[in-house]
Amino acid sequence: MKKENFKNNPHVSVVIPVFNGAQFLEEAVTSVLKSTFTNFEILLIDDGSNDHSKKICEHLVLRHSKKIRFLSIKNNRGLGRVLNLALREARGQYIARLNQDDIMLPHRLQVEVNYLSRHPEVVAVGSWNRLFDDKGTTHILKFLPTDEEIKKVWMLVSPFSDPTTMYRKSVALRAGGYIQKFWPADDTQLWYRMGKLGKLANIQRPLVHVRWHKGAGSVKFFRRMAHVTYRMHRWAHTTVQNAPWYIQIFWIIQYIAGLVLSPQWNWSIYWKMKSIIAFYETAWLRLKKIKRDVAKVIHVINQPIKAYLSGAYTK
Repeated sequence: MKKENFKNNPHVSVVIPVFNGAQFLEEAVTSVLKSTFTNFEILLIDDGSNDHSKKICEHLVLRHSKKIRFLSIKNNRGLGRVLNLALREARGQYIARLNQDDIMLPHRLQVEVNYLSRHPEVVAVGSWNRLFDDKGTTHILKFLPTDEEIKKVWMLVSPFSDPTTMYRKSVALRAGGYIQKFWPADDTQLWYRMGKLGKLANIQRPLVHVRWHKGAGSVKFFRRMAHVTYRMHRWAHTTVQNAPWYIQIFWIIQYIAGLVLSPQWNWSIYWKMKSIIAFYETAWLRLKKIKRDVAKVIHVINQPIKAYLSGAYTK
């Protein structure tokens, strides 16, 4: 493994694993360099690419030597192992994830740093994302805001969109880091373990644009993802939280659908399901707030009435 251009004491390490990502890599890195929050490093780790990704990384280091560190692995080791290497090598106390084909908004780091600073009980924060493709189609994918809401449904849907997440490095290490055998669902499996050590949350607006294309890992490796996701859910059932029978039946249906339907169909159904869950959970939160507000108003109105009836008011 070759290391280049080490930096000292950044607050955030933006980790971008690279594998045959030459087509969009520079655009992803450029989006980080435009960040309004400046105390960060970019950690590029090339996992044995056989396109010209490595040359792009080296070129980016030469152009932005104060911000970018580059680690090169000769033979492909897998995403989970690469991310564990990033955890060991990262200098920041916070880890921000970004994929090699995605684009983060300039204020993303500042918003997430501020949130983690204000909420020490939160171990990982994500956001909504905006999906886009080469035809110009976009779709906002929403994720639930609070730990309570997230953990109500985390046996059904993932807590986060992985490239939007920022998390505390110390907690990720304490949780044991990424486990390669759960790839490509190793991120969700880590969220379960980190969620047992602290709270999870999502910023309620898009902070990252996620590119949807045929070469994306979520499309190329979808059959494996279906298999591993089912196995991960069985692990979560015995280790994290007992799932009721109807959720376990949903897992089986989800697994079969992942094997027989196209990735596009599966992801479309999943996104619709997430939208429905987000809508109803948001509506429920608003209803609870309205009930609390009404109760406060009634309490205020009742005070003078109670005082009058008790004889507190006299002529």
